[in-house]
Amino acid sequence: MAKLARHYLAHRRGFGYRLQGAGYDLLAFAHFLDRAAPGQPLSTKLALQWLKTKQCQPVTIAVRLSTIRGFARFCATLDPRTQIPSTHLFPRRDGRRAPHIFTDAQLQLLLRRTQGLRPWRNELRPLVYRTLIALLACSGIRPSEAIRLRAEDFNATTGTLRVPAVKRSPERTLPLHPSTVRALQRYQSVRRSHYPLASHFFVGPFGRPLQMCAADWTFRQLVRGIPSNGSRPNPRLYDLRHRFATKWIARWSRQSVPLAHRLVLLSRYLGHRYFHDTYWYVQPESSALKKAATRFERYHRQPPAT
Repeated sequence: MAKLARHYLAHRRGFGYRLQGAGYDLLAFAHFLDRAAPGQPLSTKLALQWLKTKQCQPVTIAVRLSTIRGFARFCATLDPRTQIPSTHLFPRRDGRRAPHIFTDAQLQLLLRRTQGLRPWRNELRPLVYRTLIALLACSGIRPSEAIRLRAEDFNATTGTLRVPAVKRSPERTLPLHPSTVRALQRYQSVRRSHYPLASHFFVGPFGRPLQMCAADWTFRQLVRGIPSNGSRPNPRLYDLRHRFATKWIARWSRQSVPLAHRLVLLSRYLGHRYFHDTYWYVQPESSALKKAATRFERYHRQPPAT
């Protein structure tokens, strides 16, 4: 099954799907099948048995079962005994888990803590993470987008950042605040002095591209002791994007100027292809955003102009 799962993932990735988390889960499931029922076809019973070994939220169970279901369809073409788990077992709902919203004090604490990171062969590591965290907080780009930035994507002359296409977002060019431009220039100068031939903007050991797993691991060390105000036990690197969006929506909601056109601009700035993706950032349960939520919902539900 593990061999078949790798073949299935290679087939799907050939169509452009990245399948990072799903690929990890599917391989873990396939190895479980090889241990628990070697030589046997995939069955709903085995799928549920594997899911019960993982303690996670219902939405995560639904996502993992959806991944197994796709793999089962693939297996069914090779072995008619394969059972495809029903979509009614764990229906996937639209609800999302509430993110952690960093306060200004918490963000400043994170930036100070980067100074205590153990350096690689030079002092660049603390600066890499300080710049990465600050850029995510002030631009709202996804961590995966920041990791993929190349050296030429930052243009200090025009004060812009070219963000590569990722997820469902097309490539876009973002204007940056002058203070952000100066900070990125300083970082770029130091990085070039250590690794003049590095192709990526954010680098890891020996000038190689910074890896997402390394960034996540380091961030978990930096947020230790910071209590989460979301539904997850610990803040995530991705929550800096939520902070950026909710901060601006809250600020605009307190102003008398029309909110709708600003939300459209925010949607494009964040790289959302669909407008309802931006609607997620309006937190109706937050007292600071109730007014924005009401106004945004009215705009979101109105029929398009003809």
